[in-house]
Amino acid sequence: MKYQKLFEEGHIGTLTLKNRGVMMPMATDMADKDGLVTPRQIRYYQERAKGGIGMIINEYTGVDDVDSIPSIHNLRIARDYHISELEQLTDAVHLYDCKIICQIHHGGATSNPAFTGRDNLAPSAVPIADGRPVPREMTIEDIRRVQQKFVDAAVRAKKAGYDGVELHGAHGYLIAQFFSKYYNRRNDEYGGPVENRCRFLAEIIAGIRAKLGRFPILVRMCGDEMTPVEGFLSLEEGIEIAKYLESCGIDAINISNGSARNGDANCEPFSYQPGWKKHVAKAYKEALHIPVIATNTIKDPDFAEQLLEEGVCDFVGLGRSQLADPDFMNKAKEGRSDEIRRCIGCLYCRERVLGNGLPIRCAINARAAREIEFDHLLQDGQGRRAVVVGGGPAGMEAARVLALRGFQVTLFEKEDTLGGSLNIADKPNLKDKITRLTETMQTQLEKLGVEFRLGEAATPENVRALEPEGVIIACGARPVIPPLPGIDGEQVCTAESVLTGETVPTGRTVVVGSGLTGLETAELLLSQGLDVSIVEMAPQLGPGIFPAIRNDELSRILPRGAGIYTGCRLTSICPGCVSVERITDGTSLSIEADSVVLALGVRPDNATAKSFTEAFPKTRIIGDARQAGRIATAIRDGYEAAYTF
Repeated sequence: MKYQKLFEEGHIGTLTLKNRGVMMPMATDMADKDGLVTPRQIRYYQERAKGGIGMIINEYTGVDDVDSIPSIHNLRIARDYHISELEQLTDAVHLYDCKIICQIHHGGATSNPAFTGRDNLAPSAVPIADGRPVPREMTIEDIRRVQQKFVDAAVRAKKAGYDGVELHGAHGYLIAQFFSKYYNRRNDEYGGPVENRCRFLAEIIAGIRAKLGRFPILVRMCGDEMTPVEGFLSLEEGIEIAKYLESCGIDAINISNGSARNGDANCEPFSYQPGWKKHVAKAYKEALHIPVIATNTIKDPDFAEQLLEEGVCDFVGLGRSQLADPDFMNKAKEGRSDEIRRCIGCLYCRERVLGNGLPIRCAINARAAREIEFDHLLQDGQGRRAVVVGGGPAGMEAARVLALRGFQVTLFEKEDTLGGSLNIADKPNLKDKITRLTETMQTQLEKLGVEFRLGEAATPENVRALEPEGVIIACGARPVIPPLPGIDGEQVCTAESVLTGETVPTGRTVVVGSGLTGLETAELLLSQGLDVSIVEMAPQLGPGIFPAIRNDELSRILPRGAGIYTGCRLTSICPGCVSVERITDGTSLSIEADSVVLALGVRPDNATAKSFTEAFPKTRIIGDARQAGRIATAIRDGYEAAYTF
């Protein structure tokens, strides 16, 4: 086997794990309004167990439904009536020889008073972030009451069939607030020296041991909060806490990073490279005697194996990798790692849960968190011909699913390579993960026997010759070019042509539009030394982009001195300049420009789509050909169209 370390048996306390892969806890927002686990949630976790992971640590599970409700659909274990449904979850996971740990949690100052109708509890009256509610400092009675809730939750977890519990002491939640010199400003036995700041958790650990004996106890903590504010944990302070917790008898430690003020160190955007924080985990492994589980932006099994070989950790924490491909471990074990869909770091999952309060999903795995809905692919193709027009993400996904159903699939792509819009999306800096996605999707199609007609534009005539059962149209879209004076000037081009290298702007360059494509194009041009200005109609750059991604982009754009013209509408283009109008007061401005790059989005290719809908009764239009969207939209469209074809 290629991955000897990854598939080596491991031990945590009394537990034996079949391999060194551990699925990390990630909020799904799929519980019901009472915190009960739902069939959809159970199926989601079971899919990962079936995919070969050695152990699952399920999402943060509330011990307190009075003072801690961080979200409406927060999974909970606060009442005895939660036990029976959670037993269905543990049974479903255990079917596949997979261990499951219940991560028990209290939000403290991160809770939402709008849901509880009460002031948040915290070690001290310090808001979790600027502008957030000021919590109530916990009394000794409050501390005892909440500690008992953790102990009671652990007892329920064992009754429900869990293999252990993980006490959530990371990411600014209540236990982490007690650890913190910033949030914990108490002068009693729960504040001050490290042993006092750990006392809240140490007493919970002792309470669980008294009730459950050697029932495995893990702790998750941020190894380094990476937050440049006095009082937040440094690596050295974190190790001091971890050593104390080890002395309290915990069975393993799960190292994350970041804080309530730095979520990117925990769930990072695409620009962060695998292993950028491995020094943190390695420092803990060298300092402790208990097993260390750690996340490290792991996208593929080769890197997971490398981390284990280097002694960075004892178990590799797989988070978004399990969203992107639940069969990650099985594919690695079977020598099919080239078929693993690797997370592209787009944060679509985080955007849905944290940004929109919606259940988790994955941009490149349309089944993620919808396994119960897409439970069974009908094997009814029976060798009948199906045609897909367009080899972008929507078309490739549709072709894959049709082939899995047993159709004989022919895919037309007018360009010489597959990828479509992905071949533009992967051109900006730090977007190599998109290239890898294209390669993986092509590999999957090749292994399924999909026929490619590359460099051949599909027409109703050449498609009709194949006598298909039906046609799926994924012909993409065209850049938006508004009918403005001077728009056809020689100095004007599209962002797409710049990214592909077809056009090379020179001199003072104005990028019109600051969606993700516009920002990435501006970043590329700035990195080439050009003088760049950005024009955007919205009041701020990056409208509609998830803040973590937008801020990451701007961190590479703003320091380079780009000119920013927000709240401005392009009105005309002349030799040497562009004219814009300030939306608030109609004032006209002139910006010097030797080159003008349009990044105003795309419109569906309606003409191509119409020609096929008129020629074939069974036609589906998907992806940008239906409505301009994102990678997530395209892959979802492709999956759904082929699933219902």
